[in-house]
Amino acid sequence: MILCIGCVRGDHGSGGITLASTTTGGRPGARALLVEFNELSPTLLDRFIAAGHLPHFRAFRDSSVVCTTDAGEDAPNLEPWIQWPTVHSGIPFAEHGVFALGEGREKLRTPLLGDVLSAAGIPVGVFGSMNTAYSRRPGEPGYVVPDPWDVDGVAFPDSLQPFYETVSWAVQESSRNGLPGAGQLARFAAFLVRSGLRPATVVAAVRQLVDERRVGGVAWRRASVLDDLSYDVFRTLNRRHGVRFATFFSNSTAHYQHYYWRDMEPELFDEAGDGAHADAVLHGYRRMDALLGRIMADEPDSLLVLATALSQEPWAESAKRTFRPHDFDALFAFAGIRGAVAKPMMAEQFVVELASPDAAADARRKLHALTIDGARAVNADLDGHRLQVGCFSDVGREGATLAGGAGGASRAFDELFYPIHTTRSGRHSRDGALWFRTGTHRVVEGRVALTDIAPTILDHFGVATPAHMSGDVLPLYRTPEVPTQRSRPFSPLREASRVGARQTL
Repeated sequence: MILCIGCVRGDHGSGGITLASTTTGGRPGARALLVEFNELSPTLLDRFIAAGHLPHFRAFRDSSVVCTTDAGEDAPNLEPWIQWPTVHSGIPFAEHGVFALGEGREKLRTPLLGDVLSAAGIPVGVFGSMNTAYSRRPGEPGYVVPDPWDVDGVAFPDSLQPFYETVSWAVQESSRNGLPGAGQLARFAAFLVRSGLRPATVVAAVRQLVDERRVGGVAWRRASVLDDLSYDVFRTLNRRHGVRFATFFSNSTAHYQHYYWRDMEPELFDEAGDGAHADAVLHGYRRMDALLGRIMADEPDSLLVLATALSQEPWAESAKRTFRPHDFDALFAFAGIRGAVAKPMMAEQFVVELASPDAAADARRKLHALTIDGARAVNADLDGHRLQVGCFSDVGREGATLAGGAGGASRAFDELFYPIHTTRSGRHSRDGALWFRTGTHRVVEGRVALTDIAPTILDHFGVATPAHMSGDVLPLYRTPEVPTQRSRPFSPLREASRVGARQTL
């Protein structure tokens, strides 16, 4: 959404955004980072920390208020593109209604966490937060790098667009193990050189490409290299734009868990993996541990908030395997669809754009006509002139025949679709990790709601929670009870002198 201060005040009445001391009685904080390590498992974190694999996670945990979150939903509403909008909006799924990737832009109508802080005069940077659709207008402070699955993503400032488009391509086309064209790679490399690329990251990227050629079978590790590249850019953007609140999103280890859990714990599965990826999940956690160490070193005085929103657990009975078209145009030709343009999203999902809503409805009918053994093979959700499309994982299978094409045509399913990675073996779980690095270790009993995260971060900055956010401020510091906080209308001129900046990047 595009936010102006007047818009926020309009949402919350004449009082607008208010500033006060924190509800725990402390001074408002100068800086905070929300580290969004998607779907890390609290159980695996504990196990790997105990085994000595994650020294930085251990140090972070031992200086943090440690909470476990409850995502508040079960399948089919237990998805990161649902839970992360809850984190940023402070509103549960029942109210925000964001169900699919890409719906954040349409359905998140109230100011998000970053919007409220920005309206309070706090420069904000958003780096990849999922399905939130933040945006900025010329002249507004901060930056936005959309999530890589946003088919309409626009970075701000526009100098970030080439970087965003290359990262988006790498994520959306990860199943093909290819590389972008030479021109796009050259622009990407030039941007990285100007944006804080470290020699160590270059070495890691070169080593990855060499290993892919010499060893083979390790292209899956690119996701972790992309995290390193992204963090180099992230820390540079924070300095360049003088942000005081920033978010950093990573999905690499969530991907490893989904596909390689059966290799890590084959004894839990009737059909064990081939063992080729036995260390993949641990590899992901170790790389995120190293990344967390960099964040802690770069931000010694900031409030660091580690959140996973949800987690994963072993999916022993899974037979889910996802499929994607080899060539979108070939699929459209088989189905008799003209004038369609496809854009990849996540896994088996892709967006198809047509010239008009009528053309989209006709394309939907033709895609729904495709069957395997009489069962509909493809789902297509209609949204104006667009379709969100994916092959049903419980219908598609190698060696099948796809029927229902134009003129009654049939083709081998394998000629039009290919399997993405392996059978899934990690599924979503409601528990998530939420650690606030305050300098003191304390474990909060029970579960806290995802809607509590935004109010707690706002409170850190001395910004009162807007009326539309339903969560509570978590007591991060053990202090005596204080009277109800007094607040006053926001003044951008007074805010700078009140809150100040204890640290600059």
